[in-house]
Amino acid sequence: MTTQTLGASSKTGYTITLTSLASATYVASSAVDLSAVDPLDIVVEVSITPGTVSGNKQAVVFIQGSLDNSVFSTGPTSGTTNTDQPNLYQIGVLALNTNSTLQTGQYSVMAALGWIPPYHKLVVLNDSGAAFSASNCSASYATYTGNSA
Repeated sequence: MTTQTLGASSKTGYTITLTSLASATYVASSAVDLSAVDPLDIVVEVSITPGTVSGNKQAVVFIQGSLDNSVFSTGPTSGTTNTDQPNLYQIGVLALNTNSTLQTGQYSVMAALGWIPPYHKLVVLNDSGAAFSASNCSASYATYTGNSA
């Protein structure tokens, strides 16, 4: 009988600048090419140390997908204009309720989207009411593929 397992890759960091991100501001990572991997899922991990939070006290985590690494789904990737935010794929919300304390969350792309884009960018909105810390902010991902034994 064949045994099926869900093999996880090691964690890979996104190229994204979350440190000192101003409140109400978006930032996007460089594009990630997973076309050769063809994963069953991607789990995104975001770690943020907020400043003195107020208002919504959260970071909103999105994915922009692409089928060809050329045309990505639309939506804000920098600045404070949120007009096209509904076009981004929201994958999670990281609560930032405690000032100056590192908060970490993990989010399944498959659970949020129902499909895995072969190319993607991570987009984070600082909705905490304060700039993120100048240190201890990062984002990474792991891919999950099917293994038969």
